[in-house]
Parts: sequence; structure tokens; C-alpha cells
Amino acid sequence: MLIQCTSCGTQARIPESKEGSKVRCPNCGHVYVARPLGAGRGARAKKEDPTKYVIIGGAVLAGIIVTVIATRGGDEPTDATPKEEVAEVDDTPYIDPMGWDAPVVKLARDMHKAAYQGDDTKLLIKLEGGPAYAYELEKAIAATALVDDMDQTTALVETLSARPGWETLDEAAQLTYKNERVAAAMAAGIDGAVTGWKPFDGMVEAMELGKAVVRLRVQARDVDAGLEDRWTQWVFVNLDGDGGGDERWRWIDADRYLTKEELAAMRRKRYKKTEKKTLSDGSIVYEGIIRAIPYDDEVPTEMREKITALVDEFVADLDAPPRVRTRISNELVDIGKPAIAGLLTKIALIMENVSDDVTENVDEVNQIFFIHNVLRDITGIETTFDVSIEMGATKERIESGIKQWFGWYDRNYRKFDGLADEGDPLADDPDFQPQTAEELRKYNRELRRQLEEEKARKDG
Repeated sequence: MLIQCTSCGTQARIPESKEGSKVRCPNCGHVYVARPLGAGRGARAKKEDPTKYVIIGGAVLAGIIVTVIATRGGDEPTDATPKEEVAEVDDTPYIDPMGWDAPVVKLARDMHKAAYQGDDTKLLIKLEGGPAYAYELEKAIAATALVDDMDQTTALVETLSARPGWETLDEAAQLTYKNERVAAAMAAGIDGAVTGWKPFDGMVEAMELGKAVVRLRVQARDVDAGLEDRWTQWVFVNLDGDGGGDERWRWIDADRYLTKEELAAMRRKRYKKTEKKTLSDGSIVYEGIIRAIPYDDEVPTEMREKITALVDEFVADLDAPPRVRTRISNELVDIGKPAIAGLLTKIALIMENVSDDVTENVDEVNQIFFIHNVLRDITGIETTFDVSIEMGATKERIESGIKQWFGWYDRNYRKFDGLADEGDPLADDPDFQPQTAEELRKYNRELRRQLEEEKARKDG
């Protein structure tokens, strides 16, 4: 039971059986009645029977009378007042088992200090290789939900999964692996999770089944770097499982821990690949970085192969009959959102062969134009890309129109529901005259669609 001195406020722990007893404060020596921390006088007063004060008063009066009689009846005075028994209390400070001074947190701080001081021997002794070897794969699998490059992460998981079991490694291989883990924990600079950072707060985040996760709040040791505080996470296992003592903890991982807010900030930073620009004609657009785009996880391998084959066939022969191109276009549009990654990746591959002046690469621009039309039909989005000089195409608008597709992907792909606009009602009015650049683009898009359909019907 946790109690608190009514004089100096010092806290102490005593057995439950001592509740109500008089105790002496180990700090100031004050004697007080032991009550559980937080128990108020008002709560006890409600429970007290007022008649007991009458009984107590009578007892005190009887004691006085007995004392007077005893004093008069003998030559030597005697002390009839019984001595009060004062219980001794445990003056050991209370330690939060999940807080800064918890044993496993102190071990994490000790390991942190050892890494900073370059004490690789101490880190090596306290590292448990087998569980660390298994946890590396577990962490890689968990990370797949937090990254964009799924192909790279999948490759890492496959590599780690294909490793031989820890028990099958000889002693030299096991030692090599442990040394690599220690070296990773001792990585210098602000990019390292441990060495360049000093802990000032921390706690046990989770502890179960002989495993503990400790998070330390750290600040940059380089005070001039201007870096914000962050978290370092240590993972420990107990050699004896749940029943193991404090001295049986061993570390298996040390890495930076990212909070939800930090993850959100990192995602926003990735979106900064998208740049807001104003073109020379006053158009405001969002441009992204031209790059290969990975397929979504849920797209089956067979579907990925089909999309890739269709896109390759779509741009392979620029002189292919319109009915062939229309067939492929319709298949890709029917596939919808899953095809977007393959189409954008093909644009990125084509752009690798484009010179600084994109208008000089006629064949490549026409290939991108075909892809642009399919993307437009899938998403309902129109960029400034156009190969027709008569329609106002310039080098600036061509290059920007390509980058706008990647800007749209970075900003809107995740929330895109896969449904394109159902045509443009502006083209239904034969007397309609576009008044803005956006209306003109929509109008021309609808006219092109109708012309392509009409031509396909004639060729068919």
C-alpha cells in the first residue's frame, strides 16, 4: 500500500495490514496514521460513528481516575499510560515498472550510452543473436504496410525469408551477423538511430511473452543541427521468458521509431515531389516526377502481365490500323485503375529515349499521345499534353502535360474510385462556344473521342 507523509509529503510503501497504524516518516520523523494515498478525511468522516466519541471520552476520564488513585496509593509514582507502537516503514523509493527508471528502460539507456561511447563489446554481450535474426524478418514484413515501393520491399522480405535458419549457421557466421547488428546500432551521425542522439525521457511501450519494447525520447547531440526531438526504439527479449529476472534481458533491435505524426509528415513530404506551376499562358498545373510506378498489391501477377503486354502492343506499331488500337484502348479502359501504373511506367520508359527538346522526338511523342488518350478515358482528366501544333501544342505544354499525369498520380490516385467522367455535356450542344481554356480542352477532348469512334466504325 502506498502512503504519503502528512508533514513533508514523502511517499512510502507498507503492507496492507498496517493500514490505520501509526507510522514514522523515514524522511522527517513525523508520526502519522497510515492511510492509502488519496484517501481523504471527508470520506472517512462519513463512515465514523459519532457515538464512539462518547465512549472514547469516558475511557479517557476513567484512565485519569485510575492514575490518580494509583499515585496516591504508593510511595513511587507509576506511569500507567501505555506506549504507542509506531510501525517502521520501507523507505525504498517507488519505481514505476513501466517508466524512466524501470530496469529494462535503464538497460536501454545503458545500451544507448555504450553505442555512443563506442563500446561494441558491451553491446555484443547484451545482444541475443537468434531472436534478432528472426525479428529482422518480422520487422521487414511489418514495414510493407508503410512504404510505396512494394517491389523493393517484397524483394527484401523474400531475401530474408530465404536465409538459412539461425541454428544452421556455424559459430563464425553467427558472430558475423551479431557484429553487423552492433555496427548498425553504432551508426554515426544524425541518420543513425542511436549514436547521434541523447535520450532524456522514455518508457516501456509494451511487455508481454518475455518481450519488451522500450521507446526513448532523444535529442540530437549536435545542438547546432537544428533537428527536432525524435524517438529511438529498443526491443528486448528475456532469456527466461515471462518469469525471467531483470538481469536476463537482452536486446535484439535498435532503430528509429516513427510516430503517426512523423509518418504523416513523411507522406506529405513525398507529395512535395508534386510542384505547382504556372505556365506561360497563365494555366496553373501540378507537375510530378516522371518515374516507374509500381502496381498495387492487390493486382494479380497475371493481370500485371496482361496490362504490360497490352501497353507494349499499343505503342509498338504507330501505323497499326485504328481498329487494332481501338480494341487495345478499350481493353485498357475496361481494366481501369489497375492499368494506370503500367501506362505511367511506359511513359517513363519512353521518356528515357527523349532528347532535351521533346518536340524533336516525333515517334516518342506520338506513343505518349496514345497513352495519354487512354489515361484520359480512364480518369476523366485532361492535361495540357497535345501533339497538335494547330491546337496550341508547344514544348512547354507537351513536357508539362506529361509531368501532370505523375502529379495527378501523387495527389489523387489513392482516392480515385476508378470511375471516369461519362462524356462531356458541353459537346452535346452544337452551338456551344468555349469561353475558357478548360472548356476548350473538354470540348476538344469530346470531339476527338467522337471522331475516333466514327473512324473506327468506318474502318471496321
